[in-house]
Amino acid sequence: MAIKQKAARSARRLGLKQRFGDPKSVLEMMSDFIREGDIAAITDLIAAYVSNSPLYKSQEEFAQKIGTTRQTLHRMLSHSETVSLGVFFKAIEQIHSDAEGF
Repeated sequence: MAIKQKAARSARRLGLKQRFGDPKSVLEMMSDFIREGDIAAITDLIAAYVSNSPLYKSQEEFAQKIGTTRQTLHRMLSHSETVSLGVFFKAIEQIHSDAEGF
């Protein structure tokens, strides 16, 4: 019984990793939050994408791709400080670019 439960949890984790690592899925989820004006949820989706995308090994790699530093990206994703809207939109644009090639 414990093995079946462990396998089920593992399958759910894999499903989430695939869903949050797929830029098209992330953009679909993001569109709902944009309509609602939920910026915090969008930044959480960006963080989930960066963590689960097979295209990026780290936040630093994604940050370089969007032309910022890892520290700036981390501040935006952690909701701890105000970060330029430019960084926010560059992250969304990068996910959109990734979706075109996915």
